[in-house]
Amino acid sequence: MAIDGRDSRWEQHRADRRRELVSHALRAIRVHGAQVGMDAIAARAGTSKTVIYRHFGDREGLYDAVVESVHSYIHEGLAAAFRLSDPADLGRLTADLADAYLELVERDPEIYRFVMTPPPQQADAVADPVRGLPGMIGEQISAAIAANLTARGMDAAAAPTWGHGLVGFIKATADHWMAQSPRPPREQVVAHVREFFAPAMVGAAAPSYDSLEDRR
Repeated sequence: MAIDGRDSRWEQHRADRRRELVSHALRAIRVHGAQVGMDAIAARAGTSKTVIYRHFGDREGLYDAVVESVHSYIHEGLAAAFRLSDPADLGRLTADLADAYLELVERDPEIYRFVMTPPPQQADAVADPVRGLPGMIGEQISAAIAANLTARGMDAAAAPTWGHGLVGFIKATADHWMAQSPRPPREQVVAHVREFFAPAMVGAAAPSYDSLEDRR
């Protein structure tokens, strides 16, 4: 079936308009803070809340679009880090992840606070375990670890646990770092992360533990 050129142009127009509105939302968040209202976002975009709702449905839809935009930026940095890092070296991998994550926090603290504070979902909404920025990054890290394990002929079943666990560690580190005053240099925090994970290797033989019965 032939595609109507008018429909194609309209879809492209809608996609371009959504990206434009997300850019305005990011600017409004930087100026007004993470708790920015829809009125301020609409004013920044030079439009009305009705137009924003038309493109995103509600604040939750706009939030998801902002998260996707922020994740796309972080994805570029992480992709470069993965090309330079051995996914089996948790010290290097986690330090590179921490550096990219903390760089976002340092440069755009209000954007970070916004994406870390999702609007409440409706009561009948199905919970999404990877919704939000940490979940999306966790999926990306998990996939990288799984690919490394598979390439080495090893069981990749633990990859999601390790990937999301690493992201959880980095998020907690970032939250603590943001709350400190004065805040230590980012490079110092990244070095501490590297030191903590330096002995770890993904896929290293797990230590064996005697059962309680054997110890008696």
